[in-house]
Amino acid sequence: MSNLNELLRRATKEHWAVGHFNVSNLEMLKAVVEAARDSKAPVMIGTSEGEREWWGLENIVALIKSLRADYSGIFLNADHTKSVEAAKAAVEAGYDSVHFDGSVLPLAENIKQTKEIADYARLVNADISVEGELGYVKGESQLRSEKVVLGPEDYTNPDEAAEFVKSTGMDRLAIAIGNIHGINLDEPQLDFERLAQIRRAVPAEVALVLHAGSGISDGDIKRAIAAGISNIHISTELRVAFRQGLEQSLQANPNEYAPYKLYKPVVAEMENLVKEKIKLFGGGNRL
Repeated sequence: MSNLNELLRRATKEHWAVGHFNVSNLEMLKAVVEAARDSKAPVMIGTSEGEREWWGLENIVALIKSLRADYSGIFLNADHTKSVEAAKAAVEAGYDSVHFDGSVLPLAENIKQTKEIADYARLVNADISVEGELGYVKGESQLRSEKVVLGPEDYTNPDEAAEFVKSTGMDRLAIAIGNIHGINLDEPQLDFERLAQIRRAVPAEVALVLHAGSGISDGDIKRAIAAGISNIHISTELRVAFRQGLEQSLQANPNEYAPYKLYKPVVAEMENLVKEKIKLFGGGNRL
């Protein structure tokens, strides 16, 4: 199978997207991998810094290695890594991909740290995929009842994107075009003209990443893929499916104490969600 960078270049050219799903526990991981295998789709398994601390770096790497023996289409990504040290630790542990989120840093410092990570990662593993971020994606992977207000400074500047990619040598660029982490009171309004400008400014071999895919309408997701997005992150919707599924399972089985029996319908709920996202992204039957 091709490495992640080759796969994303293919997705960009063919106008489909690789789904990225954050997992916090074994049940989420099981749901994503089974959905991917049934759909014959490549997927990225994401763990944030908090999720990595919960899993343990070596533990999740070992799990992915074991699962990959049965299904090769899964890639492990260190999502939203906030420091050079944490990024290097993920690389050394055996992650397939690392996302350095330097979006709160001044441009020059973001470039410096992203380049340091990209250079280091490739010394350890020539096939690793490195993602940088430019523009600030607000919010958290939660359900919230308030509106999120974005300012001009939060959006990715196309000219800066060109400079950022050229100066860092990274493989994927996470952009801010109105996407907001979590599911909020108002639906995100994506700036498709800005997306088109960024896609023109950045070399074709660099994948564009849409974080915070939860809460974005299916129509806008399809439009974003057509405009050049080839990697889409889903976290909040999967967390909601887990919690709601578990609450329903507990209510339906008040006398059940075997966790694997309680979790069975929860995994099925999440698996169905992941299959729907894979179909929406056009990622099925790509392997």
